[in-house]
Amino acid sequence: MRIIAATGIVLFLFVPPTGNGQPQGKEHVSVSAKLSQDGVQGGGELRGALIMTVAGGWHVNSATPADENLIGTAASFSPPAGLSVVQVQYPGGTSKKFAFSEEPVSVYEGTVVILFKITALPSTSPGDYALPVDVSYQACNNDICLPPAAIRAVITVRVLSSGAVPVHVNDELFNGNSDK
Repeated sequence: MRIIAATGIVLFLFVPPTGNGQPQGKEHVSVSAKLSQDGVQGGGELRGALIMTVAGGWHVNSATPADENLIGTAASFSPPAGLSVVQVQYPGGTSKKFAFSEEPVSVYEGTVVILFKITALPSTSPGDYALPVDVSYQACNNDICLPPAAIRAVITVRVLSSGAVPVHVNDELFNGNSDK
């Protein structure tokens, strides 16, 4: 969003989405996912993380923007039957003052980690399950805000057979702690 102030009038200009190479926001933000284990048994749970990377010079509004008119970052999961996503935890934003706002704005910059848990019903059959997640956001810099955008990531969740023991992975992200 570009804000222009002239003689006490404030105008909000949005960069329109186009198909001709104009900015869409996706070139400034990427999303990947990691899990804390290589699988989960039916009746169990594992932790997950969405890693959102915002390009230098850009920011997105936090999940709890300071102004109700701002578009906050949100993750929307679509779990398949037998799986559910619980306890989604967004990090706190950084409060920053921009030329276009009188009050500081709560934003994410750089690398942002959104944590969550995945639970499997005891009756969930062993196998690989696709867990789509859409991360919506609005990328901005000091001059403009691009149209709201969303990135879809698909997380593969492996439900293990009875008696199989999950192996912890990505300890650097999940601190090597137990998932219990």
